Amino acid sequence: MLVFIAVLLALIPAIVIVYPFLRRGESDEWLDDESSPMATLQRRWEAALDGIRSAELEHAIGNLSEENYRWLRRQYMREAAVVMRAMELENEEEDALLVQIEVESRRVRERVLGDEQTTG
Repeated sequence: MLVFIAVLLALIPAIVIVYPFLRRGESDEWLDDESSPMATLQRRWEAALDGIRSAELEHAIGNLSEENYRWLRRQYMREAAVVMRAMELENEEEDALLVQIEVESRRVRERVLGDEQTTG
């Protein structure tokens, strides 16, 4: 009986250690997806859009000078263009994404300027 308990106590940690290696196939899919070039491009695209939105907001509320605003916007637009080229999008999709950028910028500007007009 004592030998049985000793073997059981030795098997439990062994199973816990070996289990992740047996389930390795499923976790590799998740890691491949997160580190894929398309996921990286998507994160860069979102960062560029967020930067443009942030610059629009800061400029609209007066925290950013016109010169700095134009420089930031140009930098983020370049990044967005690089990402679009890397994604190898068709012209229609590029145009739709550029329109999306303009719409988001206009939305932020209207929200901030609309708030200033109602409070001022």
